[in-house]
Amino acid sequence: MAAITRPNNRDGFEIAIICALSVERDAVEALLDEEYENDGFSYGKEAMDSNAYTTGRLGNQHVVLAYMPGMGMIKAAAVASNIRFSFRGIKVCFVVGICGGVPTAANGVDIILGDVIVSTSVVQVDFGRQYPNEFVRKASTEDTLGRANPNIQSFIGKLSGHLVLERLIEKTSIYTDKIGTRKGFSNSVYPGPEKDKLYPADYQHKHWKQVVCSICDNCNFFSDDICEDARKQPCTELGCDETRLLTRKRLQQASGIGSNGFEVASAEAKEAQRAQIHFGRIACSNQVMKSGQHRDRIAQLEGVIGFEMESAGSWDYLPTIVIKSVCDYSDSHKNKDWQAYAAATAAACTKAVLEEWRSVDNPIQGKERIALS
Repeated sequence: MAAITRPNNRDGFEIAIICALSVERDAVEALLDEEYENDGFSYGKEAMDSNAYTTGRLGNQHVVLAYMPGMGMIKAAAVASNIRFSFRGIKVCFVVGICGGVPTAANGVDIILGDVIVSTSVVQVDFGRQYPNEFVRKASTEDTLGRANPNIQSFIGKLSGHLVLERLIEKTSIYTDKIGTRKGFSNSVYPGPEKDKLYPADYQHKHWKQVVCSICDNCNFFSDDICEDARKQPCTELGCDETRLLTRKRLQQASGIGSNGFEVASAEAKEAQRAQIHFGRIACSNQVMKSGQHRDRIAQLEGVIGFEMESAGSWDYLPTIVIKSVCDYSDSHKNKDWQAYAAATAAACTKAVLEEWRSVDNPIQGKERIALS
């Protein structure tokens, strides 16, 4: 096979990757097959471009990794806008990292921590009107993000087909394991099914031990106040009742227990632990979703399967695909225990997806490439 050589200039890059958090960026960097600007060579950037970049090869594609200065749609929009000026050949932007998940998709399939969500569309759920009794999202044609372009739609269609999807899942598992073996990435391995905990949507994250907190003691309904300390403390310190945890078939199998209560083969348990890939609509908002009841209501109204904070910002500037892994269930019990592993599965899936991308032929540019030896 012919060697893949770095582009001669910035116009040779078709793939942009945007990450908001360091844990997300680190996972992508860990999978780079080559870094292009580590030998004194630089592609530079436009004079007014404030972005910081890493360029290299991920799988069989040249990629430019853009570093966001923080979370949110406004920052994502600024980063995407700058990418467009400095790297004029970009065909698709992948927003990669972690997200909150909806526990069960509309088709009844369970989504568990570490699973990857690939966007079929994006909806900005915090853009609308707040009335005294409800929030109404603006959904007129001119106020929505619109559908992806035909190239992106057909590419997503290819990825979600049975043949390619099976390949993506297998490669995602392999690349995730590879990240976990890298120095400094010991937290990126699978945390274990016993740490994947889902409470009912209406089960409050509060001080459950009486006389500890007068505010939480009087919290009996969804609209009642919860103290600020409780919002910052983990379930173990608050006394959240684990007998209320929801039983999920796939997690039982991952723990080595079949639906009949008998022990399953280790291969079957290993398969249940492996990250699955779900295709669906992503909700984007400038607010972190930490309410199981709001999560379920929006999921039902909008048909979304995940919540994140960047893709609506990049959407108007670059053709965008979201690849994000579920690190929590978008409820008040969320914590950061799964972030490193979720970032790893998202990065691994991105590499697998890029190996399915087909670049447009450009004979002139091909002649101008400089071989790396």
